[in-house]
Amino acid sequence: MLDVAPAPDLALLLAPGDEAEFVALCAWTTRLGRSEPSWLYVVLHRGSGLWTHAYRVVPDRRPGHLAVYLERAEPGDRRAALRHWLQARVAEADDRR
Repeated sequence: MLDVAPAPDLALLLAPGDEAEFVALCAWTTRLGRSEPSWLYVVLHRGSGLWTHAYRVVPDRRPGHLAVYLERAEPGDRRAALRHWLQARVAEADDRR
């Protein structure tokens, strides 16, 4: 996992009542095999029933911009399960290096 970077502003992802939980700052291996510095978050959305999303936030090619990827979504409060899923993905990538 990477050490230090300023945290991204998640305001556009969150509605009132939503909860975001930081999971890791890491070098994420994409499906194309590239490594991207990424902030990983689990978010509990409460808008239309409970949904839990695993997000990956990366610096965009345009300076000062971020790209947000929805890596996984599950109904209900699945924060612990998705946090463990993200941590396992990071550990797998670390083991391959």
